[in-house]
Amino acid sequence: MHAFNPLTWFRWIGEFIRCWFLGIPWRDAPKAIPAVILSMVLFTTAFIAFSGGAGWRNRLLDRQLRVSLDREDFPTAEIVIRRQLEADPKNVDLIHRFALVREAQSFEEEAKVLMRQLLTRRHLPAAKWLLENQIIGKKLTDFSPEELDEVGRVLQLITEREDENLGAKRMYAEYLIFEQRLSSAIPVVLELSEVEPMRGLQAAALARQLNEFDAAEQYASAALERVKEMHKDDPTNSNIAMSIARNQIFLERHSDAIRTLKGSIDVAKTPEERRMLTQALGDAIVAYVTYIEKSPTNTVQERLRVLTMLDAAVKIAPNNPRVVTMVADHVLSSLNEDDEQIATVRAALISGSPAGIAHFIKGTSALMKEDLAMAELHLEKAAEQLPRSGAILNNLAVALALKEDPEYEKALQVANAAIDNVPTPTPHFFETRGQILFRMGRFREAISDLERALPAPDLKRRSHLMLADCYDKVGDADLAQGHRDAAERLKDAEPSDGEAPESKTEDGSQQD
Repeated sequence: MHAFNPLTWFRWIGEFIRCWFLGIPWRDAPKAIPAVILSMVLFTTAFIAFSGGAGWRNRLLDRQLRVSLDREDFPTAEIVIRRQLEADPKNVDLIHRFALVREAQSFEEEAKVLMRQLLTRRHLPAAKWLLENQIIGKKLTDFSPEELDEVGRVLQLITEREDENLGAKRMYAEYLIFEQRLSSAIPVVLELSEVEPMRGLQAAALARQLNEFDAAEQYASAALERVKEMHKDDPTNSNIAMSIARNQIFLERHSDAIRTLKGSIDVAKTPEERRMLTQALGDAIVAYVTYIEKSPTNTVQERLRVLTMLDAAVKIAPNNPRVVTMVADHVLSSLNEDDEQIATVRAALISGSPAGIAHFIKGTSALMKEDLAMAELHLEKAAEQLPRSGAILNNLAVALALKEDPEYEKALQVANAAIDNVPTPTPHFFETRGQILFRMGRFREAISDLERALPAPDLKRRSHLMLADCYDKVGDADLAQGHRDAAERLKDAEPSDGEAPESKTEDGSQQD
């Protein structure tokens, strides 16, 4: 029974240990000291050798790395990091450090590959390196689709990890808008609006593009309230006043925008600010006129109201290009109006316009009436006053090409200038140059311009007919027949009085 009693077992074990301890030859113990020391040394060495990168070995390597980097001894730094990576090959910080060392040794491509690998593991320092070295300083249009995807991942990671990094957040918003990911862009823009209140209007514009009209109004209204609060603290700040007016125009509160700008003009600090606000006031009036024109009514009173507003706009901002263009459009479109009030306001509008636009109106009117001599006279005067106006130059080119003794070379130079002076030339500009080249017998060059005129519905059929003639001249009968067939299909929708080449003025009137 004693063999199964735990207390008996403990007593036996205790007796064994006591007897073993008493049996040790303590007098000879000093002889074992070297063996004990050797065992401790061997144990310590084995622990260091097989500990996997902790302890003094890593501290020694880190110290060597710091010294080599301080001395810019990059080859030594590379050797040290490689040793560290042998022990911990998946350490993202070590890989990032190695990439930086390789970059310092002019191995940029290898560094780029390593940073991209780290990006897949959502390593923030690698993303910031790619932003600084591969993205900043380039336009989004410079990147391929694959590179754009990488740009998006870099900016998204930085924006998520560093909420206070406004520069990266702005770039991310720009990227999302460029990629037409408007739903994703709106929250980012709204975050920016907390520190940049006018971003609220940008978010509103994006929401409107998505047909989210209620959200657009909400964002614009919130932005307007914030900017108004800023204006209370700085009532003479012209930029804040401009921001208020833009919000009001977006919300279709045009009268409020006009009053805001007029009040700011009165307290403008410098002549430059006054000119800027005056130009903005002209734009606001043009926006109001455009808004009014959306109304289905087209009564004499409504047209009279529009002309009266434009008369005010041209007096306020005579050099505003939007005002000038709209004045010309409305005066030319009302030339056939017999109403006495409209005729009076129209005459006042022409006389009150800058000399350049007055000559443009008179010259284009003469061109529409086929008075080519008078058209050339006034359009040349207009071009002298407004030498960078594409519409004026285009119509002058038409007049030069259609007169009794055509000046084709000069007309071609003027048509080229019209296209070069506008960011996005209209199809009418290309149609004009195409006709000039056609008349000069330069059919191959004319084809390119006439094809670019096809998107305009009012130019389509005549451009098809001229293209058919051009392809006949260059010996491509199949394409020539294709364009004739296309013109025939358009005949009922867009009747024509002949197949002779024609020119169009910028307001859309035809000149045979």
